[in-house]
Amino acid sequence: MTTKEFLIDQFTSNYDTDGWFVALGNTLKDLSAEDAAWKTDGVDNSIWGIVRHLNFYNERFLKRFKGETVEELEIENSETFAGAASVSEEAWEAEIERFDRVMGSWRNEFEAADEEKFREIYNEKDQTTWAEVVGMINAHHAHHGGQIVVLRKLQGSWDASKGVS
Repeated sequence: MTTKEFLIDQFTSNYDTDGWFVALGNTLKDLSAEDAAWKTDGVDNSIWGIVRHLNFYNERFLKRFKGETVEELEIENSETFAGAASVSEEAWEAEIERFDRVMGSWRNEFEAADEEKFREIYNEKDQTTWAEVVGMINAHHAHHGGQIVVLRKLQGSWDASKGVS
């Protein structure tokens, strides 16, 4: 298995094909805007905020992967978790459509890339390759997918027949 094939398999199991754990995209199915915006005491982020955070970073890294320039931002990571300005089903569906669009673009870029792309240096400072960055992006997706399942369990919106009973 090539590095590219391995990373695509990892991406798939993190995005839309359940395996050892529920894929991130599947954690969001059948979730209302109200439930997506819900937070409880002791929890910093809502599911909606997590999805916005993922969209923010996925869009930026995707642009870099495609060779586009991405301006440096002076923003705190916590600001990327901002929830919705107003809670509506239309706004939530727009956020999910954005998520699916970005994730679909990632899949297309991975499939179109040659093996050499994954050996390219992403960061000259520490000599990080794209393979290492994509591996961390995949781990980031798994991490937040787990958070979403926990939040859904806490609020009572998780269907245990979907996995992770």
